[in-house]
Amino acid sequence: MRITGKETFGPSRLKKDSMKILVCVKQVADSESHFEISQDGKNIVCRAPTSYRINSYDEYAIEEALLAAEGSPGSSVEVISIGPDRVKEALRRALSMGAAEAHHLLVEDADLLTPESRARIIADFAAGRSYDLIFTGVMSEDRGGSAVGPMTAELLGMPLATHVMALSIDEENKSIQVEREIDGTRRHQLRLPMPALLTVQSGINRPRYPSLSNVLRAKAQEIPGLLPGGEARPGDFLTRKLTLPPDTRRGVLLQEDSNSMADKLLEYLHSISIL
Repeated sequence: MRITGKETFGPSRLKKDSMKILVCVKQVADSESHFEISQDGKNIVCRAPTSYRINSYDEYAIEEALLAAEGSPGSSVEVISIGPDRVKEALRRALSMGAAEAHHLLVEDADLLTPESRARIIADFAAGRSYDLIFTGVMSEDRGGSAVGPMTAELLGMPLATHVMALSIDEENKSIQVEREIDGTRRHQLRLPMPALLTVQSGINRPRYPSLSNVLRAKAQEIPGLLPGGEARPGDFLTRKLTLPPDTRRGVLLQEDSNSMADKLLEYLHSISIL
């Protein structure tokens, strides 16, 4: 079904009742960092010095959660992240955007976690906390697997919508209507009962700049490190081996003077059957 946001969603897209919302964020290495395959061939590692930042897809998820909370008086937005102590920087970024509370699940070797392990840790944390909505970015920039959100929804028994580009919350029926991106030109409309988990696509909104007051609050707010309650077991998802793509094309340097360069180039092109 092809639909447009203007036809489907009116200006009041958010419910008035208070909601409890959780956003899952991930800290990723900056794309300018130096990446290598580990010696065992099963992981990608970043060589120091490395700078880290919040996953850009998760910023869209945070913004969408804040918009939902702002339309529902009394609602709150919490953020959660898994990793070593440095992930608190990503959590403070979320707090400075307007999130009310941050949860740090302390896992020192989080880069070695499989998607299933991450999902189990998040699901163990969220179970029993009565979240109305859980948001994640559609994928992480470092792995791009788009697996943690759907796995978390499955473990929590929540309905799921992926690649969400627009949403509207039904106040009376406790449901949420979404538009999912199918490809570049088509969208799929879906209605889910709440609580639900949504993975948010880039372009759904424009993430806000942190306000000065929120930046100061984020700096002062304590973020204790919590040990995951669930077992970070590898599950059925195993990485056997990572390799670099084969070097199929190599540049050829022709070292000739200007008088013979054309003849040499023509000879080379004939040799590889281009002409």
